[in-house]
Amino acid sequence: MAFWHKSKNFLYGYAMLTGTIIGVGIFSLPFITVRIGFPIVLAYFLLLGAVVAVIHIFWGEVQTKTKGHHRLSGMAKIYLGNSWSKLALISNIGGLFGAIVAYLVVGSEFLYTLLDHYLGGGQASYAIIYCFLGAMLVWLGAKAIARLEVAGIFALILVLILILVKAIGHLDFNNLAISADNGRNLFLPYGAVLFSLWGASALPEVRDILGRNKKQLRLVIVCSIISAVAVYFVFIALVVGLTGAKTTESALSGLNEIFGAEMGALLLMLGIITTFTSHVSLSLALKRVLIYDVKMAGLTAWFLAAILPVGFYFVGLNDFIKIISFVGAIMLAVDGIVIILMYNKAVPSKKRPAKIIATVLIMALLAGIVYEGWQPAGPAGVSHASKL
Repeated sequence: MAFWHKSKNFLYGYAMLTGTIIGVGIFSLPFITVRIGFPIVLAYFLLLGAVVAVIHIFWGEVQTKTKGHHRLSGMAKIYLGNSWSKLALISNIGGLFGAIVAYLVVGSEFLYTLLDHYLGGGQASYAIIYCFLGAMLVWLGAKAIARLEVAGIFALILVLILILVKAIGHLDFNNLAISADNGRNLFLPYGAVLFSLWGASALPEVRDILGRNKKQLRLVIVCSIISAVAVYFVFIALVVGLTGAKTTESALSGLNEIFGAEMGALLLMLGIITTFTSHVSLSLALKRVLIYDVKMAGLTAWFLAAILPVGFYFVGLNDFIKIISFVGAIMLAVDGIVIILMYNKAVPSKKRPAKIIATVLIMALLAGIVYEGWQPAGPAGVSHASKL
């Protein structure tokens, strides 16, 4: 019974963390691969996969060492003081806002591609519809959203299965050798890959599931990241193998020509379900952060979390690759630095290699922040991530 209990807890923790990691970032990866080349994307995943695994293990260690239940901001206050706590809160809110807008951009694009032929109207109209529906669910609360989360997971699985089945006979893996960039944007994948691998927000819940079993927590982290990378590579190979140089920024929109209208419509519907469930879940999470950490009134928090993102969309924050690159390279990097500093405080170590690793990771994350922040935007809000 004890073995079954541990195994069941491991599977629950693994499913939660893997489900958190695999999100909207998956839809950016085929486009980035076509622009920069598969070998470079592979190198980024191997390198950043190791970096993210170490940071997540550090965060897990801090969680198991600390009594009570604390999110990043609360934990930073315990170990680093008020200033770091405020910085962690800002990066948390900024990261949630960015991810919500990213889901809005991709989901509304899927909705527009699916319905434009029948209803007409620009993509902005579908962004309003998408946001309005999400806002209603956030207003209804967690129970209404929880039912959708399961549907979102199954929808993503169905997307992968359908593409795999229909791809047989159409795949051309020579497309993986395509690179439209010629080395001009070597750092293009950095923010998007970091965004795609991050799942630190789920670790407090995973720790609750596993108790304070450090070995199991480490194993869950490593297995979840490896599983996510495997799913990403399958998705990249399938989409790029099918669409090649015609791969779109959101991946699914470019498959209509290959699969035909009916199958393309089904994929888009599943893509809408996948993005919409995560969109409303993140909106609810942001609402709770604003209520409990910032002490906002419920109505104000709901408006900012569920309605304001469409405002960002209309002022020009609608470049999918740019958004997730910014969130990954800056907001999540700040979270990573805070986690590493907390680890050094919570788990003092006399072993020099551990300190060297922590220092190297902080310097690397800082370099990414400086690089991403330094890059100028191009015409019409096009960033270095899409000036190709």
